[in-house]
Amino acid sequence: MTAANLVSALGELGFSLNESRAYAALLQESPATGYEVGVRAQIPRSAVYGVLRRLERAGAARSIAGTPERFVPSPPAEVLAVLKKRFAASAEALDEAVRALGSAPPTPEAFTVRDYERVLEEAERLVRSAVSRVVVSGWARELDALLPELKRAHKRGVYVVVFSHCALGKVPGEVHSYGLAEADLEAFWKHRLIVVRDDEETLVGATEKREGDHAVISGTRAIAEVVTGQVALDITLLAQRTGRNMAPVMAKMLGSRVGRLDSLLGEPKKRR
Repeated sequence: MTAANLVSALGELGFSLNESRAYAALLQESPATGYEVGVRAQIPRSAVYGVLRRLERAGAARSIAGTPERFVPSPPAEVLAVLKKRFAASAEALDEAVRALGSAPPTPEAFTVRDYERVLEEAERLVRSAVSRVVVSGWARELDALLPELKRAHKRGVYVVVFSHCALGKVPGEVHSYGLAEADLEAFWKHRLIVVRDDEETLVGATEKREGDHAVISGTRAIAEVVTGQVALDITLLAQRTGRNMAPVMAKMLGSRVGRLDSLLGEPKKRR
C-alpha cells in the first residue's frame, strides 16, 4: 500500500487529512520530532503538534519524552483493533437509540442508490438476507466483490444461481458462464449487475466504476419474477449452445410456473 492509499484509507475511517499524513509519515520514518513530521507530511509547523496530540488521543501515535520530544506510530494492527472496538460500541449505541424511538420508517416499494460502492453494498445486502434462493447476473469483477456473501449464502443452504458472459473463478452454486474474457466484452458491453432475492427483492444496476453508476432496488414481486425470467432465458440460450439440460435449474428458478406451463402446452404436435 502506498502512502497515498494509506492516507485515503485513514480518511475513510474519520481521520483528518493532516492526521492521516502525519501517521503515514511516522510509519515511513520514526522516531521523529514534530518538526520532522511536519516537513515530511507537509503540515505547517504551527499545526503539527496539535495533529500529533490528536493522534495520541486516538491511540495512533505515542510520545517519547525528551528534548526534543519525539513521536512513533502505534502499530497498525493495534490501531485497527482500537478502531473496530470503538466502531462496534458506536454501532451498539446507535442501535439502542433507534430502538428507544420505538418507530420504524416505511420501506418504499422501490428506491435508487448511487455510486459504485453503494450499488455493491446493496447487492451484498440482498445476498446476505436471502433465505431460499438468490439469482445473480453480472461480470467477473462484480462477482468477485460479491463472492464472500455468495459463499456464506451457499453454506447456509441458499440455492445460488449465477450467470455471466465472463470467465469466472470458483463461484459457489449453480454457475453458468460463456467463459469470455472481460476485456473483450468491455469493448462493446457495459458492466451491469442483477441480483434477485427469494423472488421478492430485485437490484438492477450499472457498475461501470464511474460517477454515473446507480441501481434501482425494488420490492415488487412482479419485477422479481420478470428479471428472474430474463436471467433464466440467458441460461437457456447458453444451454442450447452447449447441449446441457437446464430443466432442473429452471424448475428451481421459476418454481411451479414451469411445470404448469408444460402441462398447458402438452406434447408438441407432429407435423404431417
